Amino acid sequence: MKVISEKEATLIKTNWQRQRQEHIISSFEVFNEQEGEYDRITARDFGAITQEFMDSIQKLGDSPSDGLSLVLGIDENTQHAEVFWEFRLGNEKTYIKGDGDRFLTYISSNYRPTQPRMGESVNYKNEVCCNWANISYFEMNAIFFVEMENNNFKSHGSELFLRRPRRVLSFTIPQDDIDVMKKVCSTEKSLLVHYGVNYGDAARQMVPFVPLIQVYTPMLEGTTDEDDPDSTYLDFVETCPPACPGGGGDDI
Repeated sequence: MKVISEKEATLIKTNWQRQRQEHIISSFEVFNEQEGEYDRITARDFGAITQEFMDSIQKLGDSPSDGLSLVLGIDENTQHAEVFWEFRLGNEKTYIKGDGDRFLTYISSNYRPTQPRMGESVNYKNEVCCNWANISYFEMNAIFFVEMENNNFKSHGSELFLRRPRRVLSFTIPQDDIDVMKKVCSTEKSLLVHYGVNYGDAARQMVPFVPLIQVYTPMLEGTTDEDDPDSTYLDFVETCPPACPGGGGDDI
């Protein structure tokens, strides 16, 4: 992970806002020259947690002007979709970008199913990640939208249909999860953001796309370094829009 400038962060997130709906699918697909077909991006790899990340998260307080979001964007060079962190500390913002993408979905072992743990369960992580890996192409566009009232047109009369789909721009980390991250994050651990789909959210008319944080100690043995039985998984419950920092419906 690395700190990026506000100019670069604005460019990345504006690219997502301007992305045509029919191109959303392709932004999560990367052509595999060896296999001759496209691979789906399954996670954003932030690598080892840096001291800059730790300093930023420890500074977050209870002030309404403080907060943490995971922002959707499109890389200017690769044109691939990604997520990056936005820390809000009073009037100052810090942006942290990931190191690369992952393309495989591993079913994590549930070593201690009856033991209480912070955050989401291993089974939930496996479910939403498998949903993302298996979702059909024609469904992908719809999972990034939420239906909202168009308040700007209410004064024009009740004959107008006042609801329309709005594209999600970012995910706000709730304070409880920030507190958990303060406890479990360290410079000895790594951070992944898995991409997932929660069909239960879709049934509740919420955004089905789910970014799922994994904080873990990299494993030196095995097929993947992420298979840490002591991993912490954190979900998101608020999307922007409609719940945007500062109360706006569009501004992130």
